[in-house]
Amino acid sequence: MKIHWLGRMIAIAGAVACAPALAADVTDVGPTVHSALEMQRSGQQSAPVRPMLKDVADRTYERYLESFTYPIPEQFDRDASFSADGSG
Repeated sequence: MKIHWLGRMIAIAGAVACAPALAADVTDVGPTVHSALEMQRSGQQSAPVRPMLKDVADRTYERYLESFTYPIPEQFDRDASFSADGSG
């Protein structure tokens, strides 16, 4: 429930900050954003910690280690279905 409240607050702050039609009416969204970020940093609105099962942790760590077996490419080739203008 608390996480939903934080999500709504961040979404509202983002919508207000990004809405050009309302830009003249907005005086300062800084305090709202700073408050939301402080709650995130402090853990004030955090969910309870959930332990990871050993077999899941082992598989996750193995996958992480395997990721280092492939060299990092100099550049990434774009997918044929990807379009820079967002149409694809």
